[in-house]
Amino acid sequence: MATKYYLAIVDRRPEEANWSIIFPAFPGVTSVAETFADVMRQAKDALASTVEDMAKDHEALPPSIEEDAVPDYDRSPYHDPRALLVPVETAGRALRVNVSLDEGLLARIDDVSKRTGLSRSALLARGARMLIATETGL
Repeated sequence: MATKYYLAIVDRRPEEANWSIIFPAFPGVTSVAETFADVMRQAKDALASTVEDMAKDHEALPPSIEEDAVPDYDRSPYHDPRALLVPVETAGRALRVNVSLDEGLLARIDDVSKRTGLSRSALLARGARMLIATETGL
C-alpha cells in the first residue's frame, strides 16, 4: 500500500451546525462532521471509500499532492474555508510475508476461504482491513 494525500476543503457557515467537507480533485465527493474534531476522521472515511470504489471499477485516481497536483477550487461559496491534506492508502504491489498461525485457526481460515471463493491471502487481508476499521474508526 502507498499513502497519497489529497486536498480537502472544510467550511462551516455561521448558520450551520455541521462542518462541510469537499475534495476538489474528486467532484461530488462530500462529507459532513458535527465537530471540527471529527473532520479528519470523516474526511479520511469519505476519501477511503471513494478510492476503494474507484479501484474496484478500475478507474484511475486523480493526481495527488505527491505528484505536485494542487487542485484549484472556487473559494466564493465558502465562509471561512480551511484546507486539509487527507491521507489515503492506495493499492500497492503484493508482498509475500511469513506468518505463524495456530494450525486449528489456519484450518478454519482455509475452510472459510474455500466457501467464500477467496484465496487465503485475500481472506486474511479482508479480515485485517475489517479489524483496522473497527479499531480505528476509519
